[in-house]
Amino acid sequence: MAAPPGALAALFLEGKSDVFERARPEDYERLRAAATNGVQLIELGIGTEREFLCFNQNTNRNASGRPLVTPHKVQWFRNRLFRQAIACAVNRERMAREVYGGRAEPLHGLVSTENPRWNTPNIPRFDYDPARSRALLAQAGFQDRNADGRLEDADGHAVEFTILTNLENAQRQRCAQILAEDLRALGITMRLEQLEFRALVERINEGLEYECVMMGLAGGGLDPASQLNVLKSSEDLHQWFPRQPSPATDWEARVDELMDAQMRTADFPERKRLFDEVQRILAEEQPMIFTVAPRHFVAVRAGLANLRPSVLTPYRATWNPEELYWRER
Repeated sequence: MAAPPGALAALFLEGKSDVFERARPEDYERLRAAATNGVQLIELGIGTEREFLCFNQNTNRNASGRPLVTPHKVQWFRNRLFRQAIACAVNRERMAREVYGGRAEPLHGLVSTENPRWNTPNIPRFDYDPARSRALLAQAGFQDRNADGRLEDADGHAVEFTILTNLENAQRQRCAQILAEDLRALGITMRLEQLEFRALVERINEGLEYECVMMGLAGGGLDPASQLNVLKSSEDLHQWFPRQPSPATDWEARVDELMDAQMRTADFPERKRLFDEVQRILAEEQPMIFTVAPRHFVAVRAGLANLRPSVLTPYRATWNPEELYWRER
């Protein structure tokens, strides 16, 4: 079993390891302090990891015949205006500043600036804007119908849901708390439930009975082919509604078509055109509401030579071990 990230930081700071490749934002200050004592701290910029939240749009039932998601709630979650309204309630700048200490960047789409070859800036944006969020919610039929300060849908159901995240990730917990504060101001109640990571993955990937989740999309390659298991409606990691026998919506069918088409050609301009449309659809539909992209850094003992660190691999500092050597020990 892998050691917890906090334990890896302790091992490095105690001099029991020479490289700390998966440094977290909360480790930064301790590592910077150690940088004056034989430690080299290398900042790499943002990587391919993306933080997001998504609502469960699954219309199926469990083995006992009960809907996986309460029927009136799945109607909310499948409403594009509702998802857009929540996206406008996400204060990404505050999350990046307060939770990550400025060591993250607000994120609005599937591919950020870390991948200029495939990123397209020409996507719909749903920046933090409570007034726009209120307008979208009203357009979707949510109102404070009994003057109690809470929104209700057309059938009188109070707008409330539970968001899951993993117990071990303090950043996600704090981001969820910030979102809960902003949603409360809009008349929406969001409760936070924390699970150990393995239990969280089992719940959302196997049990499928949850309302909303805040998690990360880690790694992945630079090419759109690496996103097939997330974007195709039939795939296991199509997080908001996995393993669909046929696309549940027209826009998911279009994404399937586009992803298949870009795999059938080696012509880069054509692939770029097709994948740009995928990014625009996802940004408009907001099945994954992206929050921030953390900045990455590594720490190594001074004297390790031929370092060529990269955010494109989990082995950020040691992906080229045959080239590394010590200048001095």
